Amino acid sequence: MFRNDVRLVVPLFQRPYVWDEDEQWAPLWEDVVDTFDRREEDEIAPHFLGAIVLEQKRGALGSLEVREVIDGQQRLTTLQILIAALRDTYLALGVKTRWLNRLTKTLENDADFVDGPDEEFKLWPTNRDRSTYTEVMRGTYRDSTHDPALPRIAAAYVFFREQIDAFLARGDDDDTETVLDGVAEVLLEHLEVVVIDLGIDDNAQVIFETLNARGTALRASDLIKNALFRTLQDSGRPVDKLYEKYWEPLEMPQWQTDVRLGRLRRPRLDIYVGFFLTVLLHREVQSHQLFTAARTYFGSDADRAQDFLIELARYAQIYDELDSGDIGTDIERRILTRLEIADTQTITPILLWLFAHTDGIVRQRALELLEAYVIRRAICRLTSKNYNRLFLELLRRLSTSDRSADDVIEQFLVSQDSESGLWPSDSDLHESLRGLPLYRLFKRDRLQRLLLAFEQHLTTDRTEPIPPSSKLSVEHLMPRSWQQHWELPADPIAAEAEEERRAALLDTIGNLTLITGKLNSSLSNSAWSTKREHLLAHSALTLNRSLPTDWTTASIERRSEMLARAATTMWPRPAGVTDPSPLITDAARDLRPDRDRASTVPHRRDATPTAVASIRRDIGQHIIHAFADLDVGDFLTIGEIRKTPSPQYPVNDLPSAGAISARLFPGNGRRTTVPGVVGVISGGRRGARKTG
Repeated sequence: MFRNDVRLVVPLFQRPYVWDEDEQWAPLWEDVVDTFDRREEDEIAPHFLGAIVLEQKRGALGSLEVREVIDGQQRLTTLQILIAALRDTYLALGVKTRWLNRLTKTLENDADFVDGPDEEFKLWPTNRDRSTYTEVMRGTYRDSTHDPALPRIAAAYVFFREQIDAFLARGDDDDTETVLDGVAEVLLEHLEVVVIDLGIDDNAQVIFETLNARGTALRASDLIKNALFRTLQDSGRPVDKLYEKYWEPLEMPQWQTDVRLGRLRRPRLDIYVGFFLTVLLHREVQSHQLFTAARTYFGSDADRAQDFLIELARYAQIYDELDSGDIGTDIERRILTRLEIADTQTITPILLWLFAHTDGIVRQRALELLEAYVIRRAICRLTSKNYNRLFLELLRRLSTSDRSADDVIEQFLVSQDSESGLWPSDSDLHESLRGLPLYRLFKRDRLQRLLLAFEQHLTTDRTEPIPPSSKLSVEHLMPRSWQQHWELPADPIAAEAEEERRAALLDTIGNLTLITGKLNSSLSNSAWSTKREHLLAHSALTLNRSLPTDWTTASIERRSEMLARAATTMWPRPAGVTDPSPLITDAARDLRPDRDRASTVPHRRDATPTAVASIRRDIGQHIIHAFADLDVGDFLTIGEIRKTPSPQYPVNDLPSAGAISARLFPGNGRRTTVPGVVGVISGGRRGARKTG
């Protein structure tokens, strides 16, 4: 394949060099060494490396033959790098044999047939790799050693140089020339590939897709890029200019990283392409359908393919700015930050559409409506499982309506009357903030953002706003382990009632605040006078400035009431809209903690609510779950353990106190078998303490 003067050109729309040491370089070198050791056999079988697909390209009379690499460019590039590494080892050691000349001719075309620098080498990689590849071929990295910062092609070259040096070191110095010639013989005579050489009229794209449907699949975005630019190239469009202007920015590192979406990690570019196709096609496109949906859209129509490319690049800039938070006005950026409280990506196509098609007060009001809707539902723990269909229908209406976008959004959202779509009333929001144990239900980052939203709402213009930060911690004002410093009434009946009231209010929003840093366990659980003094001395937050000198269950209720009133102002329902009725019931809420919802298997469409009853439940796991976010040494009563929802026992189906007591205090004086806790009696109350 390399014996004739030829240009093997990797199209700009193929992915860059991605092979690495563990998966490809080291196995290839092991194959070379194994073949080297078998050279003395009478009939040595060649080592097969796989298939290469080339496509003939028309060229000017008398010019070098040109083949476009349809498939196998990673393999071809690696072989050329390995040959260059061996050539440079000859040169470094001053060894000159006919094999050195053959290696050089395998890499370079005859100078008499070369009309420009891009014709010098027989392989010409894709745009992103050309600079490094040229440097490797010209010896720039001859003296380099292993460095994680090296470009991938240079790293491959250094790897093979080091392997060759180590291979030479295992023999005598007198054998160096023989060993080098033996390795050269293996590379040039005993490694084989099957070359499929397509004619000018063959359909290279179909063959490319067929080959890549097997083995390690390309990313959806790689397949889309290939089909897109081949369509443009076949129609004579200026693909180099189009690539440089519209696609090259999508090959920056921030687009190539894997990020989490739901339970899975996927390339960020592929995630964006999914959102873009939803906006473009007005339908949900699953991750495994991205390439098929895109190819079906533009097909072999070059005009449509070019429009697709331009729109893809335009929306990508918006998506990048949404991701970084560097978009819109100050008010809009604040809304986008608070939208993270809702913890849903299904609204992204709507955001892309709004920032692409609207501006000014219309866009701001549209964002405010979306924010109020999804955050009210999040606080009320209403399901988001229907958001895909709901926001897709909203997208269709936005795209086809002549009315203002904010009016379309308002009318659509307030018209939702099912549990999966209704806009919670002020009363629903009020009751949820007063009664739901949000500390147990929300992930910490969501809870932090909710409290921070209240902080920013309560902060005056004279106070410096506090940005979201990992240095902010959620703190209970009345601690979860309150028993030592927070006395109960002397009357047993009143004490029992107060204990139950504390258990019910402990994790509600009124008993939670933000602090800079984190209190140690002793300070967190200390008497209120000590704790309040520390909070006022070390916290610049408005949330903590008006804390009263006494902190009781009545104080928690008053603070919950104050924050609930603030929430109805921060996230209002549109004026003049009648509140829905009846009020939201617990049966309509998803009262599983966030971390459990994220780890459970999605429900089948035919699953019924009674299915959970058939699952074998473990009271020990329920106890462990109750202590999950507590510090070692913290104590919970049996009543508090019982009322902490878990995957085994949701809030509407809590275990009995007797079952918990039986696990913590087994018969015959034995210790509990629940790991990480020990059953104890503290202040006359039976419960458990966290030990590890």
